[in-house]
Parts: sequence; structure tokens; C-alpha cells
Amino acid sequence: MEKVLLVGITGNFGSGKSEVAKVISKEGYPVIDSDSLAKRLMVESPELRKRIEEKFGKEVYQPDGNLNRQWLAENVFAETSEAEEKLLQLNSIVHPLVLDETERIINKLIEEGNSLIFFESALIFEAGIEDLFDYIILVHTDKEKVIERLTSEGKYSKEDIERRLKRQMSFEEKKKYADFVIINNGTREELEKNVKFVIEMIKELQTIDDNSRDNS
Repeated sequence: MEKVLLVGITGNFGSGKSEVAKVISKEGYPVIDSDSLAKRLMVESPELRKRIEEKFGKEVYQPDGNLNRQWLAENVFAETSEAEEKLLQLNSIVHPLVLDETERIINKLIEEGNSLIFFESALIFEAGIEDLFDYIILVHTDKEKVIERLTSEGKYSKEDIERRLKRQMSFEEKKKYADFVIINNGTREELEKNVKFVIEMIKELQTIDDNSRDNS
């Protein structure tokens, strides 16, 4: 049986890590999306919901039970020291449950015969979980490109983007600890080509490792 590899996909806000994850998923490999997982648990887990409401109040949730995204934007992602503290507190509550659920999903994927599993998260290094992975892929887009892409979509202002980027570890710092770096400044076709190349490199390393174990 092939050695199971867990590969992290990370990158700063707007880098295109989710697009990389889509390419990997399209190639037939399972990708665990930590952001979607966290949002689902915040809504569906009674334990997590209770802890969040105890810490921040019931206004975190809308009357229908979904997350109050406006409240989160104004109170967690605002450019104030108070908001920064709230973000740290929220992450400290949510992340342990996300990791527990991730472990459960990984075990299920392994039982189903998967030996190459990917995990997408913006905060692999910030959360100090880099040692959980066999390899880490770092996705990067130049800041000017990020601002150009996201502001043209009308979802974020330049100030919103710069505020979120400021809260994350710099690309230069993350690059020191990543195994693979994908630069996403070009076209979709170029991105797909680069992602597929990295997948092949990881599979080759997996094969080499399997052969080494067989010969030992």
C-alpha cells in the first residue's frame, strides 16, 4: 500500500489557493477546505455555537441560525486592536474543532483508499500546524494583482484587502517553510499547468518513498 501523504495548500488572502484546490480536486484528489469546514461547524455544532455565543453574544448569528457575516466583518475584520483580539479569540475556539473534524475526515478518506490528501487553509503557518503535513504548497499572487482582481469583482475595497493581508504572515516568511511555491500572476491555463506539475512532483516523491520502504 502506498504511503499516505497529507499536503497542505496555503497562501495569503487573494493568492488563489482556492483556485489551486479546484484544479487538484478536478484531477481527482480529495481536498479538505478548512474555511468551509469552519463555517459549517460554526453553524451546525451545538458545542461550538454555545462557546461562540458565550464569548461574543448571540449577535454572531442571524435569527435563522446562519452566521451574521456583517457582524463578523464589522467586529472581527475591522482595523482595530479590539477586532484583532476578537479574531484571535474566535480562532482559538474554532480551530481545535476544525482539526478534530479534519482528522475524522482524513481517516475516512484513508479507509476509502485515498493515499494523497490535500488540506487547504490560509493559516497553516499562523496556526502553527505546519508539522502535520508531509509537504506544503504555498500559493502567491503579487499584492498589486490581488488588489486589481478583487476590487474589479466588487467584493472588497483596497482598504479591506490591505487590512486582511496585514494580519497574515508575509509571503517571504512563509516561503522559508514551504516545500513548493506556485506563483499565480498569470492566466488560468498557466496556473493549471503549474499545479499539475507540482502534483506530479509529489507523486514522484511518494513513489520514491514507497520504493525506499520496500527495499529497507
